[in-house]
Amino acid sequence: MWRALVAEITKLKRSSIPWWTVATVLIGPSLSNVFATSLETKASGITWPDFFGLGAMTMGTWYGILLFGLVTALVFGREFSEGVAPNMLTVPTRREYFVLAKFTVLAVWVAALTVLSALAQAAWATLLGFDGFTWSAVWEGTGDVLTVALLIFLTLPVVALVAVVSRGVFAPMIFSALGFSAGMIGGIAGWGDWLPWAMPTTVAGTFLGPTVPLSIPELTTGSWAIAFGVFAFGVLAVLWWVNNADSKPSV
Repeated sequence: MWRALVAEITKLKRSSIPWWTVATVLIGPSLSNVFATSLETKASGITWPDFFGLGAMTMGTWYGILLFGLVTALVFGREFSEGVAPNMLTVPTRREYFVLAKFTVLAVWVAALTVLSALAQAAWATLLGFDGFTWSAVWEGTGDVLTVALLIFLTLPVVALVAVVSRGVFAPMIFSALGFSAGMIGGIAGWGDWLPWAMPTTVAGTFLGPTVPLSIPELTTGSWAIAFGVFAFGVLAVLWWVNNADSKPSV
């Protein structure tokens, strides 16, 4: 397990992709300006807590599913695209260790981007000169961002499954785009209490933002059961596939 984890970290050190994901998160709050403008037209002014609170919406309904899906596609599909999967899967190490190492790297990567997104949102709110900073707004907004990120993360094993089954990065990226679309449509339709890709809208609101108020359902115990069930299915399916499928690269 440790060797597999070190191998994954070494591959990331040689890649520029982590820096591009950081850049995406740092400019992500600029999307919040679209919502902020709409919100400002409906109120006397927008405050620091208002802008910071839009961070969860920006992640949950815009870049989160696509960015985290891209990260998953790269972590699980790159070896197949580069034709080195047979070498990796034939070393004298249990294949489960490679899968668990990849999920560990994915979890840390997503967690780091999530924390960075909250910091970036706070920095933008301050630099733009919004007033009304309170620590209670920080805790509430950060809690929403963490919850949204967790809900998205719980869908990522399915993206990983698409990557290993398709033996590449293209199919899982397309699947993530479909998940993004399903999340937008499901959020508007009010399916956020049962459709995993739409669940972030129950916390952060829909991509329409404050411009079109909608009736948003709340997450229930059943909702979380569905979310964790999807996660468990994805992880177990990836483990099964890697152990039972051959390791030929895609052509």
